[in-house]
Amino acid sequence: MSLYLTGGMAVAYAAGVVTVHRVAVARRRALAHGYPTLRWLDWSSLLRSVLPPAQKVERALPHASEGGPAPEILLRERTREVELLDALVEGSPLQLEAFQEASFSGGEARWLGLLSRLREEPRRVLEELEETEANTPAEAYLREWLALEYDVTPLNLELMTFGAKRRINRALRRFGDQAALYFIRARASSLLGFTGAVLDDLARAVYFSRQSPFYLQAVTQLSFVEDVRPALVRACQEALARDPSHQDDAGV
Repeated sequence: MSLYLTGGMAVAYAAGVVTVHRVAVARRRALAHGYPTLRWLDWSSLLRSVLPPAQKVERALPHASEGGPAPEILLRERTREVELLDALVEGSPLQLEAFQEASFSGGEARWLGLLSRLREEPRRVLEELEETEANTPAEAYLREWLALEYDVTPLNLELMTFGAKRRINRALRRFGDQAALYFIRARASSLLGFTGAVLDDLARAVYFSRQSPFYLQAVTQLSFVEDVRPALVRACQEALARDPSHQDDAGV
């Protein structure tokens, strides 16, 4: 009986520790209102390599269902390629053949074909990204965004979160200071309510993106940041104020 008693006490202790930990996580996340902007998907980073540099043209931009400001990379003349990317960001159904028939290269068309399946087949896209090591920062970013969005459960929270952060750190060593990688690392930290780490990485994302509106608004639309890191909020607000076109409704 002593073995059963000892085993039962050990299980009860472990369950109690996990319960206390999860309550603490839930409390920290509640104080941050769930970190809503960290679930945004940075389409500018995903599309950066598929378009050559072009003159900026003011026009209506598509809105992504994942939230966040529209990708500024699409502020250019509306070519067939740009129209396809508009549709991709908005979530319109597209086939790989559409990109192959446009002037995208073979590698670009395959990447865009993968992105076109992102919403309907997220787990299949994740499986494909996991089959080989990421060749670009965008691939590394998307892999972790999908893993954190679709594979994290109450049972594997810590395992998935720390696994994602290890892979992100490895990607940062390989690809250098990429804003999207800091942003997704902030997302991983947010799942455990590590607010200090979240804000540190958000600040890095703002800096290394050269104050991209996507990351500026990801900070300013987190209401709790004003209380815990007011200097960061003020800096982001000032950067947005310098270009009023950046202050659109990002849709949290």
